This record gives sequence, C-alpha cells and structure tokens, in this order.
Amino acid sequence: MSISESSPRNTASGTSPRWGMSQRASSGCIDDPRWQLALRIATSSSVGRSRLMGDFLLYVVDRQIHDRNDEITEQQIGVLVFGRSEGYDTNEDNIVRSYARNLRKRIEEYFESEGIQEKLLLEIPRGGYIPIFSQKPATDSTLPAVSSVEPNNHLQKVATSASEDPQPNEGVSNSRFQPEQGAWSKFLSNLPTTLKRRVQSNLRILIFCAGLLLGIISTLLIPRASFKRIVASPAETASNTLFSQLFNKRSNTYIVPSDDGLVIMQRLTERPVPLASYVDGSYRTKIVTAGNPTDAEIVKLGGRRYTSMVDLELASRLAQLSEAVPEHMFIRYARDLRMEDLRNGNAIFIGSIEANPWIELFQSQLPIGFSIHPGNDKASGILNKHPRPGEATIYGTPVQDHTYGFIAYAPSLNATGHVLIIAGLNTAGTEAAATFLLNPTLMAPTLEHARLGKGGFKPFVILIGAGNVASNAATPQVVLERIGPF
Repeated sequence: MSISESSPRNTASGTSPRWGMSQRASSGCIDDPRWQLALRIATSSSVGRSRLMGDFLLYVVDRQIHDRNDEITEQQIGVLVFGRSEGYDTNEDNIVRSYARNLRKRIEEYFESEGIQEKLLLEIPRGGYIPIFSQKPATDSTLPAVSSVEPNNHLQKVATSASEDPQPNEGVSNSRFQPEQGAWSKFLSNLPTTLKRRVQSNLRILIFCAGLLLGIISTLLIPRASFKRIVASPAETASNTLFSQLFNKRSNTYIVPSDDGLVIMQRLTERPVPLASYVDGSYRTKIVTAGNPTDAEIVKLGGRRYTSMVDLELASRLAQLSEAVPEHMFIRYARDLRMEDLRNGNAIFIGSIEANPWIELFQSQLPIGFSIHPGNDKASGILNKHPRPGEATIYGTPVQDHTYGFIAYAPSLNATGHVLIIAGLNTAGTEAAATFLLNPTLMAPTLEHARLGKGGFKPFVILIGAGNVASNAATPQVVLERIGPF
C-alpha cells in the first residue's frame, strides 16, 4: 500500500510557475544518454501513468546533469514540480516524500520489465532526491547463447542410424531396440521373492507418505487469496468479486477518508463548502471577518488534518483485503485529491458530503444523496429522490437515537473504473455502512440483484439504518435498495 499526497494545487497565497512540458522540451540536454534514459522511464508504463511523477523525475535529472544539485531539495521540488507556494511547510505537506517513495518503486519496476535491456541504470537513493547513474554489469545483460543446431544434428544422426540398421531376422533378438534394464530393476530381479514383495510394499508406503507430505506443503504454500477463493461461500465469492472491480493492476485505486476539520469549520461558519471552493482552497479565504479574533483560528482549523478513527479503521481493513493491489492503492486525504486522480482510476470515498465534498461529483447520478441545510429551519439528512410507497423523502434529523448511512457503487467519471461511496449522516452512520459493506452475508442479496451475466455488477445504492448509541452504530439493516441503471 502506498500513502501519497496531492497533485499541484493553487493556494491562497498564490502559485509558482511549475516545471513541466516547456522545460522538458528546452532542457538543453537532449543528446545526453542520462536525459534520454530519464525520458524513456518518464514515458514508460511504470511511470508514465502519472504526469507529476514524470515531471519529478525529469526535474531532478535535469538539475543533476547541469550540476545544480543545490536545487534538488524537497522545498524546490514542491514549489517547481507540484505547484506549492514559496516557503510552504514541508512538515505539514509531505507530497514530495510521498511521490519520491512511489517513484523509486516505479523506477525499479521499469528496469525489471520494459527497461531490462538498458545498459545505463538510474536510481534515487533514500534520504535524498539526487539521481545516481551507473553502468549495468555485463553479467546482468549478457546471457549465453542457446544453440538449436546441435540438438537437431543429434536427432538427425539418430534418425539416420535407425534407418540404416538392418531389420532383425526372425527368431533372432534385436537388443539394439530393447530398452536398457535399469539398476533398480536389476536389483529387484536378484532378490528372493519374499524379500522383493516386502521391499515393494515398503516402497508403496513411502510413496504414499511422500505424496501426503507434498499435499500438506502445497496447502501451506497456496496464496491466501487463492485458498480463500477455493473455500469461499457464494456470499463471500460475490463480495470478493465486488472488491476485485475496485482493485486491479490496470489502474490506481484511491481510498479517500473524510476531512473532519472541514466539518468543524462549517459548523462554526454555518455555511456549506462546495466542491469547487474546496478544490481551489478559496473556502479558507472567504470567511467574512468582522473584527472577531476567533476568525483567524477558524481559518487555521480549516487547514488542519483531522479524520475519524472509523474512517481510518475502514481504510485499514480495505487495504488488507486479498483483492487489494498494494502498488496501485493510495490513501489520499480528501483535501489532497485532484480531479486528475479520478479520471483513470477507481475511488472509495468515506464520510458525509460535509466531510468529503468529492461525493458531490456523483450525487446527480444517484437516486439518493445528501440534503444538508444550515440551521434548523429545514430538515437535513439523506434525500430519497424518488420515494416509493411506505418510504420517506428525508432520512435524518430530528431522530436522535437512530442514524443512517448508505453504500453506493457507480461508474467513475469516464466510466473506465468504479467508485464506491461509504457515507453516513455522522460517524455512527458511516460506521453502520462500513459494517454492512464488510459483511458478505448482509451484502449478498443486493449483489445478487445487481449481478451482471459477464461477472460485474450494475450500479446500486443501499440505504442503511442503525441504532445510534453514544455515537456508535448498532446492528445495521437495509432501509431501501436501488439497482441501476439510474
């Protein structure tokens, strides 16, 4: 599993010009073998999926080639590659360290796959960002040639020899074409009959024990995921199939916990934060000040990184699923996620729309969603857009001893991946939805209803209700279910 930070962003204090495509083209070291190697890595399948990762690599290589290692610092990379403001706090924002960890892994992948024939090697040692180049040892790339002529000649000689041999005369044995008797057969033939039977009996027992031992070893060595699929119940198989849609080796999966500092800030300012304002950071600069000394503290609060233990526990359990692919899985704080991450990847959003404004992107295509209103003049909760007989329109306040959450499975922005939303009115609501999701028996009916013939699932939404006892969810139950297309 990888924990990484954000893409380039705008900040309230302004932005710095990014080191990107224009600098790539005018680097001035196009003919340098080191630069050519860096370009091949940056556009490879290992690194090329992330433009920022490629820019990171090319920036440090460019500075190293031009003997400007003093500019290869975390601060400079953050400003020039990731668009952070001058003097940003690297202790609070660790985007460079996060990307560096992943870049090192991707470089190793490149040299193990499509770059296996490279004569020049590149690495970025831990503890710094200055790239090091070295020549690949000849023994790594030079393998002995395998001749196919000699075996063919040998076969040809055997065939020729066989065709030239005279046919055996009748009544005369032709030992040339008889299989040679093995040493073990000779040994048995020379034993007395009783002893021979005893040896053969013991040999059968020995072979049986060896087979039994091999079976036990094979069972122990079978990967847990494979063994799990072999012994899984139908409900577990359906749940495994769902998570295999969200985790795969073809695309990245972003697990996005809630921004609880944002929730506290909204409660104090009594105004919701739309996604556009959240992404560009302007929500922290638009607080109307009236000489109140607490306003500055409210702005700081909006910049703090808080999330709930429920979200962290769920993220941890998702990361431990046998279907998870660690090298393609990222836990991304909601404030650091960018639209670029969602275009070609899968995403799992945790929390309410107040704590995770990214849910706003998908509300329009879902039959239920959040309806949040500041103050008490209008009920807030989960909106049932098309209520059926016996169903309510709003599930939420003013019920105090009950909570609601929902699970939504839908296509990603460009329909090449999938999005899973585990949301709740509060922490207890999110906990109820998470508990329901991770219980294959509870999920089985909905997954059966949403199953596609080719193995995937239709979009679906499940509204979950649960008792709310001291901010903890009791046993979750289905309130309503919707199966797509919506």
